[in-house]
Amino acid sequence: MFLPTFHGEQMLSYLSNTLNLHGQAFTQTQREELQARIEELVNYQAVVGIMGKTGGGKSSLCNALFSQEIAEVDDIAACTRYPQEYTLAYKNGKGIALIDVPGVGESIGRDQEYTELYQRLLPELDLILWVVKADDRALAIDQQVFNNIIRPYLANRDIPVLFVISQVDKVAPTSEWDHERHLPGSTQQNNLSRKQIQLSQTFDIALDHICVTSAEEGYGLTSLVEQIVTLLPNQKKWAIAREAKPEYVSGKAYQTASKGLWETIKETASTILREGWSVISSKVESWLDRLFNW
Repeated sequence: MFLPTFHGEQMLSYLSNTLNLHGQAFTQTQREELQARIEELVNYQAVVGIMGKTGGGKSSLCNALFSQEIAEVDDIAACTRYPQEYTLAYKNGKGIALIDVPGVGESIGRDQEYTELYQRLLPELDLILWVVKADDRALAIDQQVFNNIIRPYLANRDIPVLFVISQVDKVAPTSEWDHERHLPGSTQQNNLSRKQIQLSQTFDIALDHICVTSAEEGYGLTSLVEQIVTLLPNQKKWAIAREAKPEYVSGKAYQTASKGLWETIKETASTILREGWSVISSKVESWLDRLFNW
């Protein structure tokens, strides 16, 4: 299992040291502006909205992904009646703002209330995770809210959306689930593939935007983090890799996030330092190449 040993602060430190070695090429104002901007990028707070029908496993997914019992879970009652925001902070950074949104489908009255809530929250989000329970065949409410509220908003805004099939260990036949290896049996796997195709057709989304997970079994969470990091814009990737439970951050996800951070820093540095950036960019790039084998 890949465990991250590199942090954005190291990138900032190395870049700062390189700037010091070539101080004559830059003004103090340039250096201070660049350092402030990079610190913002390294400590960016991504805002993730977790949506879907009540009882779909949204709160359990929150808890599993970020290794904290941050969201209340109940087997019978709907626990999340108001948007619950959890700030997961890494060291002195701002962390992630994780918004666990009330699930639709509890009652007609609450659905109207919740759809209005969704509309108010959408402009704040960097990423939407729409959670669907694996053995749930009733998708009409999900489809109605997604098509009437989410899709029109996304038409003019580039916010990544991932559908997450949750609780896949409960898909039939449940007796096939391998609890020792935490894997589905062959018939379960076939049914999950059919479920992905169904969601793709019902919601008109690409198959590679549908992840299958089990929070309880720890299944599919690594792939989910990889997909989240892949879909987010470069300047927002690092926050997810930084905050997710380390065992679910693969080498691929970590490298993608680090590279996204570096691409954003390069763009920022070239704007602030202008022609002076060429003096140090190759040195920093060479260091990162050795570190990550880019």
